[in-house]
Amino acid sequence: MKIAFFTSEADGVWHGEILRRAGHQVDFVLKEDKYHQTLEGIVPEFLSEPPEIDTYDLVVFDSCSSGDMADEMRVHTPVIGSSAIAERLEEDRLFGIEFMEKSDITVSSYEVFNDIAPAIKWLKKLGKPAVFKPFGNELDKATTYVGKSVDDLIDYLEKLFSKVKVKEFLLQEKVEGTEISTEAWFNGDAFYALNHTLEEKKFMSGGIGPNTGCAGNVLWMPDGPTATFTEGLAKVAKELRKVDYVGPIDLNTIATKDGLYGLEWCPRFGYEGTCNLICLLPMEFGQFMYEIATGESPKLGKPSAPFCATIRLSVPPYPNPSKPEKYSGVPVNGIDLDTLESFYLSDVKLNEDGELETIGQDGWIGSPICAGDTIKEAFDACEAVISGLEIPNLMWRNDVGECCEKRYAELEKMGWLKIEKEVAA
Repeated sequence: MKIAFFTSEADGVWHGEILRRAGHQVDFVLKEDKYHQTLEGIVPEFLSEPPEIDTYDLVVFDSCSSGDMADEMRVHTPVIGSSAIAERLEEDRLFGIEFMEKSDITVSSYEVFNDIAPAIKWLKKLGKPAVFKPFGNELDKATTYVGKSVDDLIDYLEKLFSKVKVKEFLLQEKVEGTEISTEAWFNGDAFYALNHTLEEKKFMSGGIGPNTGCAGNVLWMPDGPTATFTEGLAKVAKELRKVDYVGPIDLNTIATKDGLYGLEWCPRFGYEGTCNLICLLPMEFGQFMYEIATGESPKLGKPSAPFCATIRLSVPPYPNPSKPEKYSGVPVNGIDLDTLESFYLSDVKLNEDGELETIGQDGWIGSPICAGDTIKEAFDACEAVISGLEIPNLMWRNDVGECCEKRYAELEKMGWLKIEKEVAA
């Protein structure tokens, strides 16, 4: 196939390279020019815009950017990975919650504010720990905070608002339980490639430090619809049909003994999570996306392994962005580029000597991608790969596997991983 691969900040370039190595003709289109060195020397040169879109068999977006443009393209070319509705689910937290409520997905109590005074009043009346969720771009959302108590969150808000003016935000009652993500790919009518992910997000072992989005995760494809799926993502099929949704959609939830609570939507590539899915998917990824985008029903067999895991690797200045000239050029030795399917790459390039080194944008090197018959086996394989790397000041969490095993056991005990009968969605 001839594929136009649109990337905003080059996070998904690896996925496009996997498609290219599978034999597809891939043209990479980069939105933010400052990331033009990503995987330089490995992937073809980025285009600022592609040739005529209708000359492509498939258009892929690695993020929910340019939703309106994606919808315009969809009129005459199969498109997957972005749309106006996907962009809104990703960026508008209130809309996302209301979308859950329309679908009868349970959410905890919440309120929207544009000023701190009524927010503090609401917190005191609630009398329970809550979560602060600002609206806006990724920089705004980086101030998201899970309060340990009412007083803790009030203290955080007072300090934050003394320095930063957040235009609009949401406060939501904190639910104690086990977090689990459920993803499936919607072809406009039904779900395919159901998978679950357990992810550790905090930077440091023990679950402390800043939220990095992902410090490591494990993904698996269950044999059928689980209780988590039927009580969560399955319920949204009717609403997705109404808005002509096509593509991946992930619902992040908190599972408790009493029920399942919706948290956030992720209607795009999950980067490391999608890497894991590609590893387990019993079908070539490009063909799978094409069939989803064109409304077909992919014929999927058993996954290639029970579990696939990743551990995020980084060097300074991670987890903060920086000026590349200060942190670029760190040697990255021990990664076999001939088997790139087993190692996701991000902030790296090939230098003039053909050696892998960091670009220095953010220090996120990438992640090993390792399958296993058990969660422990998959993470042990990741650790084995890491032990063979030679990278100065390399950082990673060494407890992700242990944390994921514990959460999996909790979910199993509560019955949320139980395979249920097929449900009409």
